[in-house]
Amino acid sequence: MEKTIPLIVERNKDVEHIMLASCQYGVHGLGVENREKLFAMLVTTDVHECPAQLNAAIDYLNYYDALDCGICLGDMQARNYIETDGTWYANCVMRSKKNFYTVLGNHDCGQSASIKIAGTPKMVFEKLIRPVKSKIGIDGLDKPYYLKLIDEYKIALIVLNNYDAPDTLDEAGDYAVCRSKDIFSQAQTDWFVSALNAIPQGYHLIIAQHSFPYANEAVICDWTEDEMPPDSKNPYGNDNMFADIVDAWIGGKAYKAEYAPIAQTDVLPTVYVDCDFTARGEGAFVCYLTGHHHHDSLAKCKKYPNQTIISLPSTAHDLWQNFCSDLPRAAGTKAEDLVTVFSVHTEKREIRLVRIGSNFTINMKERTYKVIKY
Repeated sequence: MEKTIPLIVERNKDVEHIMLASCQYGVHGLGVENREKLFAMLVTTDVHECPAQLNAAIDYLNYYDALDCGICLGDMQARNYIETDGTWYANCVMRSKKNFYTVLGNHDCGQSASIKIAGTPKMVFEKLIRPVKSKIGIDGLDKPYYLKLIDEYKIALIVLNNYDAPDTLDEAGDYAVCRSKDIFSQAQTDWFVSALNAIPQGYHLIIAQHSFPYANEAVICDWTEDEMPPDSKNPYGNDNMFADIVDAWIGGKAYKAEYAPIAQTDVLPTVYVDCDFTARGEGAFVCYLTGHHHHDSLAKCKKYPNQTIISLPSTAHDLWQNFCSDLPRAAGTKAEDLVTVFSVHTEKREIRLVRIGSNFTINMKERTYKVIKY
């Protein structure tokens, strides 16, 4: 039976050949018989309670055999945890015929310390991740951070939760720390070290999280015309403990340090890192994959130039996305769509990005595809 062609596919036929090439899908002819398909993931982010755009992305994912899985990099909620029951997100994701991974964003937890509108990581997990757990495919998953080994491609995907503040309440009965603060708990830090040690040798690591402490970044290419703004929400300062741990993992080294908070020291604990990857040996790191700022940016961590950071714009089609991004969105046209095909060529150490949907900037700069070495 012939497939019904979804509207998002029809509107983006002009980049179909680029997308398929990025996955090395459907190649034929002399010398390419043994060419293997690459790992390819459809990336959405910051959907902000826009089911039409997320459903369109799922339609695209389901239509193409070249795409292995999908992911949403957070901010499923429009503004705060309390606003909806989250069933709209589950209804969209459960339509996917493939695995679909979910990352928590700051709006999912709540842009507030108010206990009336914000939620703890456990509460947000129950609302937004547990209903779609079958699409993640990890038995017993009970936390909003996890490791997924994609054995066919020797890819390791680690999903982190940036908003892991303690549940401590203040004297007024609200959370002592705003739920949108960029914080990794001791428990998640210890888990992260264990997960890195559990990755088999020869696997290439992708870390998906909603945001990254942008004070550590430098823009490295012309994929975007905007500098990343500094992010002052990290109460532990500009040092990123996870970047330090990843550096040790890449080098197959041991690393030990402590990270004391520079704000709210009465409620935030010092976090301790003690990791040893010498027995495991050197690791292959692909990139951090993030959303949050609603615009394209490719960067290197200033402290560790071998750590690439990719930030992608919002899938939502709304006034805020038009305001934040240099990609204008027009309803009823190709520019209404905005998702990204992310593929990895492990032998060539290449990341391949292909934009599906809006791909011309307000300054008439084309942003259709990009190849990045890692």
